[in-house]
Amino acid sequence: MPKYIAKQSIGHYRPNEEIKGLEAKQLQALLASGAIEEYQEPEGVKEDGAAARLVELEKANTDLTAANKLMTDEKVKSDQVNAELTAKIAELEKALTDSEAALKKATNKPKAGDKTVDETK
Repeated sequence: MPKYIAKQSIGHYRPNEEIKGLEAKQLQALLASGAIEEYQEPEGVKEDGAAARLVELEKANTDLTAANKLMTDEKVKSDQVNAELTAKIAELEKALTDSEAALKKATNKPKAGDKTVDETK
């Protein structure tokens, strides 16, 4: 037996309530007047795409959060390597300066076999 829904107030029935307990003649008269309608199952929720878009955006957000964390971790590692290399460069520059100073000092000293020419004679 079909169900009928009130489209307007009818007796103690309010709009969108199911009509029960009426005889077929009464139902036909109300149907003809447009006061009630036959209940039809909803065809499903019409989607405007918002739910699917939300799922898509949540997935994109998760992916971007993971990528951001990965890049942050890589930056920390990169900064550590950069600091180590900067310290190593400073150490090598100091060693080079010391070596150049030692070389300059060694080249300015006369060698043991060298004779200096006395130009006053």
